[in-house]
Amino acid sequence: MRNLLESWDRIVQAWADKNILLLLDYDGTLTPIAPSPSQAVLSMENKELIGHLVKIPLFQVVIISGRALADIKKMVGIEGVLYIGNHGWEIEGSSMHFESLVPVQIASIMAKIKYELVTQLSDIQGVFVEDKGVTFSVHYRLVKQDKEFLVKRIFDHICMPYRRQNEIKVHVGKKVLEIKPPVEWDKGKAALWLLRKQEILKGKGNVLPVYIGDDTTDEDAFAALKNRGITAFVGTPRFSAAQYCLEGPQEVTELLKHMILIPS
Repeated sequence: MRNLLESWDRIVQAWADKNILLLLDYDGTLTPIAPSPSQAVLSMENKELIGHLVKIPLFQVVIISGRALADIKKMVGIEGVLYIGNHGWEIEGSSMHFESLVPVQIASIMAKIKYELVTQLSDIQGVFVEDKGVTFSVHYRLVKQDKEFLVKRIFDHICMPYRRQNEIKVHVGKKVLEIKPPVEWDKGKAALWLLRKQEILKGKGNVLPVYIGDDTTDEDAFAALKNRGITAFVGTPRFSAAQYCLEGPQEVTELLKHMILIPS
């Protein structure tokens, strides 16, 4: 997989006369992965770079995250950014608001699962359940390694009956297990939805999506935007639907610096 920065000169040529829809994941992309979500603080440098980009007419900057919308807005806090939370379930910014509606029956099932998880995982030190409204996650990054199997076993035991009935969807991330409603909606579909919105405003063929992410949930977006834009996986190169890679959040910062210099 080629490094995006090393291919920069050639890529910039593809951006000529295009409006850029820049979609950035948060945890592991704009910030290093932290022991707990609250510790993944956006650096002042990245905050200033993003703040600069939103003022350039060429760009629509989007932060797309598995975090709840209110949480990601609080962590970033930059006016002019369009925020996508809960893996695409919540979208807000630039006079736009979208929120998927979860059927009452499914919401009740998810509340029951959350209660069972909180109860049965309470004795394992370091694990915590994050309620994000539309979805929720079980974080175990702080759990001792010899207890991780127990977290996964309890999680699978509780969730499997509901998964068999297609009443929930489960995604496995970096030391996190996520539960979502059983609706075909993800970061990829959210990115395409937003791309269509931008093409209505700017004209079909005039918008180039650029998606940067590091996790398995970003693979949906990499696949959805294949042959339609530029995608980059952040981290050690592995099998991915992304076209390019970036070594880590430090290279994402370098990418933002490069983007500011693009002639508008």
